[in-house]
Amino acid sequence: MKKAPSVRKILQALYYIQSKAPFDNQSRYNKVYLLKMIFTADRYHLRHYGLLATGDSYFAMKLGPVASATYDILKKSPYNINSAEEVYFSAIKELSENDVLIDPQEEDELSVSFKKALDFALREFGDYDWNTLSNISHCYPEWKKHEENLPGRMPMDIKDFFDDPADENCFIVFGKKDDPFKENKDFLALLKDDYDADSISI
Repeated sequence: MKKAPSVRKILQALYYIQSKAPFDNQSRYNKVYLLKMIFTADRYHLRHYGLLATGDSYFAMKLGPVASATYDILKKSPYNINSAEEVYFSAIKELSENDVLIDPQEEDELSVSFKKALDFALREFGDYDWNTLSNISHCYPEWKKHEENLPGRMPMDIKDFFDDPADENCFIVFGKKDDPFKENKDFLALLKDDYDADSISI
């Protein structure tokens, strides 16, 4: 059975994003921004190392892919987590209905590969506001396959994260020449074949 994601790890990743995102980007406090940055880091990690860095489950929602436990953590909801870790919710300071500030965190639960994935997300997407990140996430096939059934909350197949967007021009409007996730197709096919949804996260 899949283990619940570590609240400490998620909080450390969220603080890492907030502390390293461009200072003048006010969206770094926004919950949607944080969720999209976690998604992009997880997508990168999966397509390079064969497993999600967070160990989270994903749902397609109106504003794009959403990491379920991360979403619950940002809402301080105990639904998706180990109840013993609720104590860590005190690190989340609510600034408004949509914005939060994460207290400084250690990095002991962030692996080298997770940091690399977070750095990729910050480098490629950190400058965008939350709404643009939401629109960018709509380019990807794992969300697009559920588009006609939204709004709602549809479980996503993580194996779809290995697939490339059908529309290669989707990113031009966002100032990118092509998909930042582009990777060797044979390599991705091997990772996809070997993927195990019950794999532990790193």
